[in-house]
Amino acid sequence: MVKNPKHKRPEEDRVWAETFTVSAPVLVSANWQLNTPLVRRIFYHLVKHMRAMVLFLAGALVPASAADDVSARRQLHPVPIQQVTVNDAFWTPKRDVWQRVTIIDAFTKFENDRGGALNNFDRVRDGLKGNHAGPPWYDGLIYEMIRGSSDFLAAHPDPELDRRLDGYILRIAAAAAKDPNGYVNTYTQLDEPGHQWGLHGGFLLWQHEVYNAGALVEAAVHHYRATGKTSLLNVAVKFANYMAELMGTPPKKNIVPAHPLPEEALVKLYLLFRQEPQLKAKVASPVNEAAYLRLAEFWIENRGVHAGAPDWTDQKKAEEWVRAEKYGDSRPSWGAYSSDDGPALRQSTIKGHAVRASLLWTGVAAAASVNQRDDYKSAAERVWTNLTERRMHITGGTGAFAKDEAFGADYQLPNDAYLETCAAVAAGFFHRNMGLLEGQARYFDELERVLYNGALGGVSLKGDTYFYENPLVAGMDRARWPWHDCPCCPPMFLKMMGAMPGYIYATDDSGLYVNLFVGSRATAGVGEKKVSLSQSTRYPWEGYVEIRLESDTPADFPLYVRIPGWSKSVNLKLNGQTLADWTKVRGYALLRRTWKKGDTLEVLFPMPVERIRSHPSVANNAGRVALMRGPIVYALESVDQAEPVRFLSFPQDARLEPEFRPDLLGGVTVIQGTALTQSSDWSGLLYTPFDRLPAPKTTTFTAIPYYTNANRGPVDMLVWVPETVEAHPRN
Repeated sequence: MVKNPKHKRPEEDRVWAETFTVSAPVLVSANWQLNTPLVRRIFYHLVKHMRAMVLFLAGALVPASAADDVSARRQLHPVPIQQVTVNDAFWTPKRDVWQRVTIIDAFTKFENDRGGALNNFDRVRDGLKGNHAGPPWYDGLIYEMIRGSSDFLAAHPDPELDRRLDGYILRIAAAAAKDPNGYVNTYTQLDEPGHQWGLHGGFLLWQHEVYNAGALVEAAVHHYRATGKTSLLNVAVKFANYMAELMGTPPKKNIVPAHPLPEEALVKLYLLFRQEPQLKAKVASPVNEAAYLRLAEFWIENRGVHAGAPDWTDQKKAEEWVRAEKYGDSRPSWGAYSSDDGPALRQSTIKGHAVRASLLWTGVAAAASVNQRDDYKSAAERVWTNLTERRMHITGGTGAFAKDEAFGADYQLPNDAYLETCAAVAAGFFHRNMGLLEGQARYFDELERVLYNGALGGVSLKGDTYFYENPLVAGMDRARWPWHDCPCCPPMFLKMMGAMPGYIYATDDSGLYVNLFVGSRATAGVGEKKVSLSQSTRYPWEGYVEIRLESDTPADFPLYVRIPGWSKSVNLKLNGQTLADWTKVRGYALLRRTWKKGDTLEVLFPMPVERIRSHPSVANNAGRVALMRGPIVYALESVDQAEPVRFLSFPQDARLEPEFRPDLLGGVTVIQGTALTQSSDWSGLLYTPFDRLPAPKTTTFTAIPYYTNANRGPVDMLVWVPETVEAHPRN
């Protein structure tokens, strides 16, 4: 038997392995005699030509065989925003509000907050000191706003917004030009000069310098892709060159981001120049894209490589220890809070600050898609599995506790959890990058969960008030805020929603994928073919999707349509004919044929109301259920109920009916039904024996989509509802 782990013909080996994985036992037992390079080569070409002959003769749908795309993993490539036009009853009105209202509202508030975040760049440009406006990470938030706005521009050109970004970029570039290395971190330059990168008595965890720099790089890549302008890219490349020269293995300095995000940003910069090498001639500074990837890998792999101190249980003493430079020739540990308590690639759980951790693993998945290293892939998959199976709330929100905005232990999922909007967005980025890395529908299932629930609720329906925290139970004292001392959530929200059109479709080497169900038109390169298609749907209110091929030239390729994890069944029709014979591959319906203009695939996912239960180890939800319909999580708000929400229960035989309300909360499907409620007549009693409890009574209820909560004034709100009136409210 050949024992060479590295073959020169991986495609031949893949077809061989997949075939004998599903072959008859007699063939499996004979595998040791047949497994030679020559036999594999002959077998591969035989399968290839047989498949071509079948398609030529049939010209129709064929089920996937061992020679089709049935591998466990398949790397995908996103269809860019510029090649997708969204025209969707659910998303288009919201995207219009975010571009017309939210972007302008957030920029205006940043401009006027505590002296003005943009004025910080002017003060650096003018050589001034002191009086930095806002916290040290304000530079990064401005860059994140530019990134999100750029993606909206890419999808829907807006000359006024374009001019506004140009003005901001001129001010940023002028500040960066003051330093010969292109260094710009306005907090450090104004309030802590001499403490660059947290050195010489500085405190990187507070200064956020590498985070800010990474956000600048990311914004520059997105701005260039959206507009073709290199104004911000020139600043980013010079700054990235400086970091690549300064940071790395000895003799370079051991500096890693105390707030992850730069890891993925540097991968994006690498990919930009790999994909567009001619761009190097248009950039003012020399470009070495390999150095950007090496720096991203260094930041990932050097977590846990430090002095082993300080002890972050006493944060004041820890900061004093760092500023006193007691770490010597090493560097401080930023602790579990910043995923720096050990080597990242050996982790098996997601922990620490929820935003930081999720952004780190977003970067690991992005790097893995480029370097193809098994240790990166396996670590990312382990951590993602821990996140989605043990440390994520039903809305896709993450971060159980306000202290350190951190994850809890496995199954520690209180309903009054912190659940920062930024954390849901960061988790969504992680899901999306894992989906691209492995080509499995389950990752896009979780991206969908975030998009429709945990992230979407972070901004009001009007687009000008916000949530930092998104718990699953709340009282009358909770309200959306017009602005915040740490307004990080609006930029993160806009980054995700700006990028969303680029999440809908993807390709691999030969096929086209539909990952999200959003009314849209797209053009994609599939192999050497150019394919155009449209998608129309009433999702998420109805489970009907119509995909129509628009290409003028017939093309043979596999089409993959995600079967949502929440769906119990799916019905497919091709050109009006029901398909009884199709194949499920990695969570997708796989349909291969020679597609012609006008070919129409209809996909129907029945959408019953589902009563969802938690894993038994989630103690806070024992005896409770939540309601979902399709991808939407539902909540009870007191404004819709005749009885207090905290007294309601959903017995197992409760009637649950969906109803679309076009005049409610922008047009939503609500769930109505019967519930039981505790009697309010206790006749002045404070305590009573169990067998003397007042009899419960039947009432009606209305549940609304969770993302619409807190848009109608102060309310009590609840997601996880008891199944019996005896169940006590639990957080």
